[in-house]
Amino acid sequence: MNKILDKLHHMSKIPRHGTDCYKQWLEQKDFLQFLLDTSHGDIPLYVSYKESYIYSVFLPQNCLRGNYIDDLMNWNCFPDSSWGYSYSYGKKERAIDISLLHPFDSSGSKLLKNATPITFLRSFEGRIGQKSYIEVLQLFTHLNGLHFVEEKNAYCRLNEDGDIEEIIKIHHTPDDILVTIKQDVLDHHLFLSNSVLLRLFDRTLCNNWIKSSAETRNKSNFSDKKNKIYARQGIAYDKECLPTAGWLRGFQIIRNYQPRKKMIKILTDGHSKPQKYEEFIAHDWKRKKIASFSCDPKKTGQLFC
Repeated sequence: MNKILDKLHHMSKIPRHGTDCYKQWLEQKDFLQFLLDTSHGDIPLYVSYKESYIYSVFLPQNCLRGNYIDDLMNWNCFPDSSWGYSYSYGKKERAIDISLLHPFDSSGSKLLKNATPITFLRSFEGRIGQKSYIEVLQLFTHLNGLHFVEEKNAYCRLNEDGDIEEIIKIHHTPDDILVTIKQDVLDHHLFLSNSVLLRLFDRTLCNNWIKSSAETRNKSNFSDKKNKIYARQGIAYDKECLPTAGWLRGFQIIRNYQPRKKMIKILTDGHSKPQKYEEFIAHDWKRKKIASFSCDPKKTGQLFC
């Protein structure tokens, strides 16, 4: 997590206006590389760091058909998106048309209505100290056996050696937020749910918003089909034709590329094939004989019945 924070900090440094470095900063190639570098290992699910914003959801794979790129490019989601309800008043001021609302009913994208949020930014005035906190989708934590450990500020589980393993790490301060997840657990969930991880991102850069006055804007579309990154970007130029501001807004699709056989083996805890059990020779006191017995639980029984 510290390495990711260091990268975010490095990308947030503003070069001197009018230099080649400043134009390169506005082109945001470093952020696009950041998306590639963080699509494996510890994967950022939620980033709110100065000008960088990343928000992730689970999206069913069957949504990625037809012209889904244009639809998803219209996303408009917030980290506090959650379920709600609505109603209207009828005659005699009775509440009618009561319905539940999906987190992304007003997201600007039809496909996102099928998506499931992973993290929730919540706030409660009754909390001591920092009022806001990060909550993780309960369906995900339960399926993957995760528990929140306060002293580690992470959702954890025990590994094969009985040690605590931090799966979802949370860095949350009044100034910035970073939530990461281990790739193997993410792959497991994507396999179970037949879904993909959709990372929505937005980043707008400028050295001085007060003095910035755009005269012209160059807009373009970015498409990396191999790595499934799609975005709209642009650079604004001032009266002196110097680049003054830049923006990048789009999404990235992260799939589980593990072979199905491997995932089945992990799912069954390596027991996809018949297990071999040791045999031992023992004296069967009940039947008064010496015989060979298997440790197979299906072949063991109660001798004293």
